[in-house]
Amino acid sequence: MAKPSCPRSDSGFSMVEMLVALMFMGVLMAGLASVFKSSLGTFYTAGEKTSSMRRNRSSLDLLYDDLNSAGLFLTDLVNQPAGLNPANPAFYILPNQPIAGAAADGPQTADELYFYLDQPLNFEGTLVAPAAGTGPQSASQMVQNGSTPTDTDATFTIDCKDPAYAAMVAVGQNMVFKDFYKSPFIKSVSSPDGTKVTVITGVNPTSLITGIGSTGAPETAVHLGGAGVVFYNPAQMIKYSVQMKLLDPANPTVGVPCLVRDQGAYSAAGFVATAPQQVIAENVTIPSGTTRANDGPFKAYLSANAGSTWAGWDVTTAGTTGWGAFTGTPAAGTIQDELNTQVAAAKRAGVTTTAGNLTWFRTIPAMVRMDITTRTATKRSEYSATGKTAAYNTLTQSLVLVPRHFGLTQN
Repeated sequence: MAKPSCPRSDSGFSMVEMLVALMFMGVLMAGLASVFKSSLGTFYTAGEKTSSMRRNRSSLDLLYDDLNSAGLFLTDLVNQPAGLNPANPAFYILPNQPIAGAAADGPQTADELYFYLDQPLNFEGTLVAPAAGTGPQSASQMVQNGSTPTDTDATFTIDCKDPAYAAMVAVGQNMVFKDFYKSPFIKSVSSPDGTKVTVITGVNPTSLITGIGSTGAPETAVHLGGAGVVFYNPAQMIKYSVQMKLLDPANPTVGVPCLVRDQGAYSAAGFVATAPQQVIAENVTIPSGTTRANDGPFKAYLSANAGSTWAGWDVTTAGTTGWGAFTGTPAAGTIQDELNTQVAAAKRAGVTTTAGNLTWFRTIPAMVRMDITTRTATKRSEYSATGKTAAYNTLTQSLVLVPRHFGLTQN
């Protein structure tokens, strides 16, 4: 008897089943790609924002340390340096200075900050006692012996403890002997071995600038062996400004706006940089959402009323910019005029104005505020308001402090 036959089913999927499966796989892959893209974008943006915040914080730390040395006068603890020129005072702000070579989509102006200081080197040496019967004579010993000063009487050997420190001592610096305050000028330096330097002191050719501590004859006093010795660069001027720097290897001809630090010996004629320039912050930019064409990436302000109001460009009278005038009445709306208004309202004893006082900050405990705005290195759609166009992410951070040499008593 024949067995009944059963119909055989075809193996595999039908065309409809395949299309449905492909559709579901496509939707799933699109969802996974979207999640991956979002996660990747979050990873990059979080890293860039953290990096921007870290760079800003590092910049503010450098500014904080530098500003705390503003107005440090080691050569004269009481009087202001006699050679200061009203055209180049010991502390001032120039608002809204044009940035040379600025890109069309970048910042066009920024503030410039200037301040004077005597800059100590970051170590302390020890005076080496000369052998018996040798070494400098004091002024009284010269009178008794009927002798005149020679280079031997102005020669000192100092142990700097480290060859790197010894290499930092240079002609043109000053020294401070801690056993008896003197501030002689270094006219000659030699190194008998890796850690010691032998210096010959002389008359400072710029003594009117650096103050009364470095004038007169070479140092001939007899100091105690083992006394501490501090070296410093006298009469330095520091400048903070925004400049375009060629730092991007991918675009070697396109400048990057950077906050930079310049330093030079004080000149009555104006600022002249003599030290290597330092880049403090890269990719500085205009604050996000600003509507003021002259808002800049670096802004500096002053307050003589504990921060209740601030003297700076964007709080001055419209149409007026500039610092002011030390030899007369400053123009209305300038930073100095705003500061004088604060000083008058504070009614501090014996202090009514900053005019005519090139070191006014030594009697006025003024607060200094600085705003730095930076941007990410690249534009991303995640940073734009619509998410459809590429934009930078910006971050503004502020530093507020009363520098430690501001508001010192002159008595």
